[in-house]
Amino acid sequence: MKSLKITALLATLTLLAGCSSSSSESAQSIVMTSPTACEIQSLVDAFDAAVPGSQYVPTAWQPSEGTDLYDAINSGGIACSYGIQVAEVGGTVLFGNLDLAQWEKKKAQWLQAGQIAVDLPGIDESDAVMLKEGSTGADEMHIWGVNLFIHGVWIQVNASFLQNLDEALPIIEAAISALAQ
Repeated sequence: MKSLKITALLATLTLLAGCSSSSSESAQSIVMTSPTACEIQSLVDAFDAAVPGSQYVPTAWQPSEGTDLYDAINSGGIACSYGIQVAEVGGTVLFGNLDLAQWEKKKAQWLQAGQIAVDLPGIDESDAVMLKEGSTGADEMHIWGVNLFIHGVWIQVNASFLQNLDEALPIIEAAISALAQ
């Protein structure tokens, strides 16, 4: 009788252990898609908190093949700019629907270009890379950017006014909240 109870207990524990998963695994098993429009209030609010007066800036994109903009739009995603257009202050958020192989290919390109792997604090992303702090663009202007892969969606946040990851987190979180199931 005692061995039957022990066997039953072990079977129950095995079942319970097999049924559990970490929150990271559960969260990443959810597949989402890019938003379909840029009028996203959470993003407007996040940009406005960083740069008062920010709003969605409609942009007629003409992406060149081989660019991140081209890849985002051609993967069923969108590109959205927010900020103060007349002051040329703001940023752009790209959303792209990628599978893991596509993400890995993009990530290899970014790492080759000097971006660094990063773990975003408080965010359960699958993977992320960002420009090194203090990067400048071809025009010598300060740029800040991050690429992350979460729930099957690639999100890229770029802005000239951001100085570090802590400043960018509210915008990154707003972009994640804009994903559709």
